[in-house]
Amino acid sequence: MQQSADMDAAVVIYGESGTGKELAARHIHRLSPRSGGRFVPVNCGAVPEAIFESEFFGYKKGAFSGAEKNTEGYLDVADGGTLFLDEVGEISLSGQVKLLRVIDGRGYTPVGGRREKHPNLRIIAATNKDLKKLVENGDMREDFFFRIHVFPITMPPLRDRKEDIPILIDWLIRSSGFPAAPPPGGDALRRLLAYDWPGNVRELQNIIHRYMSTRNLDFLSTNDRPAPAPAEDPPTPGQEAQTLRAAVHEFERRYIRRILDRHHWHRAKVAKILGVDRRTLLRKIRTLGID
Repeated sequence: MQQSADMDAAVVIYGESGTGKELAARHIHRLSPRSGGRFVPVNCGAVPEAIFESEFFGYKKGAFSGAEKNTEGYLDVADGGTLFLDEVGEISLSGQVKLLRVIDGRGYTPVGGRREKHPNLRIIAATNKDLKKLVENGDMREDFFFRIHVFPITMPPLRDRKEDIPILIDWLIRSSGFPAAPPPGGDALRRLLAYDWPGNVRELQNIIHRYMSTRNLDFLSTNDRPAPAPAEDPPTPGQEAQTLRAAVHEFERRYIRRILDRHHWHRAKVAKILGVDRRTLLRKIRTLGID
């Protein structure tokens, strides 16, 4: 992911629904030279064909009935930053032709306007479809596919990366602004790790939100239930909290070590990826015993 952030080419993120594709796109933007610009997410499946041009290209006052003022489109807002095309496989062939002109650097003209604009932006797309099959079936233009499919990334489903669950729980709690409260531990944590997560990170987010509000762990999926937690002897008083701290300590140690190894122990880069300053990273390396 760091490699894709360093370059300015188009990126396509593949993954099942709820795997965190937009989170990954925001992370790439945040690490890229365009981090000072805007990150503009667009749900392509929710843009009707009839207003595609006005939504993406903007329009001038009086261009059509109801156009009471000049209005910027997604391309204007994303100028200097990143345009995130979620569900890119839902864009019609006509829409692909219009965007292809922009991607090729030939610009666009707002609806009702006369002056051509040339935005400086990067495109990151996301999909849960096989774009190559869309091309084969005639639902995606081959030239559009090759323009956006420069750097493909695949987000694995949560069931295939359960070692990330404690880290994700910590991030979800901190980013949601919940009052200081202990995260799921003991039997609750074991149940979370045993679950298959058909709804991926989005389902985890919903479950953690409910847990932090009610202190009850419930799985609302009707098709999947968490596997029984492995039987353990009842903990002695104080043992469960100590075991949870040790588990979180180990997960954090392994996670930071993996990121350090992946980036050849470039501490400044790793600190930026983890969202901490370099001093905090060095302190964690010492306290966690990473060598």
